Order: sequence, then structure tokens, then C-alpha cells
Amino acid sequence: MEELALRARCWLLRNVIFPLGDRAFGQRTTERLKFLEQAQWWEPERLHCERDRLLQTLIRTVYDEMPYYRDLMDSRRLKPGDIRSPADLYKLPIATKASLLAAYPERITRRTGQKTWEGRTSGSTGSNFAVRLDRETVGWYRASLLLAMEWSGWRMGEPTLQTGMNQDLTLDRRLKNILMQCHYVPAYALDDATLDHNLDIMERRRIRHLWGYPGSLYCIARRARERGWNRPLTGMVTWGDNLFAHYRETMETAFGARVTDTYGCAEGTHISAQCPYTYHVHSLDVIVEYLDDNGDSAASNSPGNIVFTRLHPGPMPLIRYRVGDLGVAGTGAKCECGRGYDTMESIQGRDTDIVTTPSGNRLIVHVFTGILGKFPEIGEFQVVQEDPGGFQLKIVPREGFSAETAERIVSRLEGAGAAGMEIQIDLVDEIPIAPTGKRRFVVSRTSAARTA
Repeated sequence: MEELALRARCWLLRNVIFPLGDRAFGQRTTERLKFLEQAQWWEPERLHCERDRLLQTLIRTVYDEMPYYRDLMDSRRLKPGDIRSPADLYKLPIATKASLLAAYPERITRRTGQKTWEGRTSGSTGSNFAVRLDRETVGWYRASLLLAMEWSGWRMGEPTLQTGMNQDLTLDRRLKNILMQCHYVPAYALDDATLDHNLDIMERRRIRHLWGYPGSLYCIARRARERGWNRPLTGMVTWGDNLFAHYRETMETAFGARVTDTYGCAEGTHISAQCPYTYHVHSLDVIVEYLDDNGDSAASNSPGNIVFTRLHPGPMPLIRYRVGDLGVAGTGAKCECGRGYDTMESIQGRDTDIVTTPSGNRLIVHVFTGILGKFPEIGEFQVVQEDPGGFQLKIVPREGFSAETAERIVSRLEGAGAAGMEIQIDLVDEIPIAPTGKRRFVVSRTSAARTA
């Protein structure tokens, strides 16, 4: 009887309530999701044909409507018809956060007929960036993420526990969480008492799915094993930072379900997600290039700088955008799961540690990005912990940084779980990249971090 009621609820949400919400909030998530559910099974040739059509439309749009791209193409004697497939993208330069910010907003944004807003992100690199978004662009992103959640075995409306950093959820997010039985808990509170509380929610609400940052879900799973909590889940979905092998093993052992890792960026793009075999690039959302430091294609089976082109222009198109992560391209063979999407072997650019506080709380990477990314006075930043009593926060300042800014930063971090720690802010000219080519955002050298 309970399962029949859940099926009815899932059907009502998917076919009535969610489409009405899309209409009310100006999104087309449901329509896009239905399309993707069919398109994922197309043959690669058909997918590539549609991808190329979207690319050609994108290039024509930015040439006609945006001075930045028009001047750039004119300087290289390029016309929109010269870029027809991913093989032609090399004709355009690689875009970085710095180059786009120099043209932002006048020369790099366009009108879409919708209300737009500015999103600020630091991603895993610790470098702040501003991007313009609208509801349709967010709807595209959410549709691809929902598709990935379906790959984990999730059905819309099944009870879920999600960890996150948004303390002030928007009205549409709150309504969706209520309707979809998504129980939202903070990812920055990971002391044992809070983890026990989360497990109690999972027990009382008969949670079937677990979503969120790998570091926070790993802590919940490890606490579940310590308590002997053994209620199996249907699936787990991770995003936002690196899913280490021991994270996956602990989570899958504790909850008896497969972890579906996803990869996207806050710039309004969902890039890839895992099926049971490998990562699939969302081929109708993005084109992904893997380039060496010279801008050439990375050698086979070797990590390359991830450079993506978002196929939906939105209010701020992203073409050949270097996101700051490293990845390895797939082999080009069709996946055993039967999906026609291109594959990605691995994502290697988001190595982070967990900062452990004297009280036993654990601060994952998104505690810092979620707070520091909202300070336009910060260019780049890195957290270094040498002992449990505190940490050093290296900051590359921008115009407007002051002693008052530093005080606000410390206050915000203390309110998000770092209370009682000594926080040392050091202003630096640059934050070097590690010899591996990765930018370590959080570096913790304490014994607690090494065993976390």
C-alpha cells in the first residue's frame, strides 16, 4: 500500500505539479528532462548531428549579439559559418575567468527576454568569478542533473536527504524540497551529534536517497558504520568536489547502494555524470575539450585541462571556457549501458582535504567556497591547516579589500563551524599551483585530516 501511494505521488509530481511549477517560475525543466530521457539513447551519430546544430546556432547568436565575440572573430577573420563542429573550435581562443571578467558585463552578456541575475562562484580553484544567469539556463542545468539522479535509481518524489551550503533557500527551492520530500541539512555541520541527527532523519523519514558533497556524505556514512546503522538506501548522488575511492567504498558499504558521481560548475553547466560503468558527458549541453598546457589535445589516457563550450547561450555564453579542472577523455567507444553520450574517463582536478576543528566538527571544501565566493573583494584563496587549533587563509585581494572585510570573513567562517579556531588571514600576490598541475584549495596537514 505504501509503495502504491509513493508511485501515485511520483506520477502526480512529474506530470502535474512540477510542470505547473515550471510555468510559474519561467523554467522548462520538465520539458527538457523528457527530451533528454529519450535523447540519451540516440546513436552517437544522431547526437553529434544535433550537437553540431546547437553549436552553429550558438556561434551565430554570439556573433550577432555580443561585441566581445564579434570583435574576437573579426580579428581572426572568422565568420559564424567557419565553426560548424567541435573540430573547428580551436580557431577561437581559450576563455579564462580573467579574460571574461575584463569584458563583463557590457560586452559579454546579452538580453534573453527574462530576468537575469549575477551568480558568483569560486568552484574548486578558489578563484572568484561572476556570471549572468536566467531561469531557462538554470532549467537546462537542472534537467541534466535530474537525468543523472534518475541514473542512480531515483524517482521524483522519493524521500531524499541532501547536504548543502545554501542557508537561505529561494521560494521555488523551498517549495520543490517540500513537494519532492527532499530534507535539506547543512554540509558544514559534521560533528558527531549533527551526524546522528541526520541519521535519525533518515530513519524517521524512511529516506531512500542521499545527495550532496562527497565529503559530507562520507562523514555521514562513516558515522553510520560506527553506530551500526544498516538501513539500505536505493542510491546516492555526489557533486561539487572529489569523490575519493575510500569515500565511495565507505558510502557504498554503509548504505548498500551505488554512488553516482556528477560533475558540473556553478557557471550554469552540468558537464557529466556516472552510469554504472563510466562518466558520460551531457553531449547536448556541452562540448568538452581536454587540452595540454600548450592548448593542444592532451595525449590519450593523459589528464588534460577541461575546456568546455555550453551549447545553450543564456544571458552569458561560455565558449571554450577553461574551468580550472583536469580530466581524462573517454576512449570514444560506446558505453555498455547503451547510452550514446560521449564518455569521460575521470575527473582529476578537485583534490581537497577536510579541515577538522578542535570540537570534532569537519569543514569540507564548500564551507569555504560557499562563504568566500560571495566576497567580490577576494580574487583567489586557499586554506592551509598545520594544526587542529586553526588554519591560515591565503587571499589574493581585489580592490576594496580592507580590515573590515577580513573581520566579516572571520565572522562568517566562525558562524559556519569554525568557531574557536584561530583564523590567520594572509594577503598574497598569488597562490601557486601544485607540481601535479592541480590547485589544492584546502590543504590540511594534521593527523586528523590524514585519517579522515
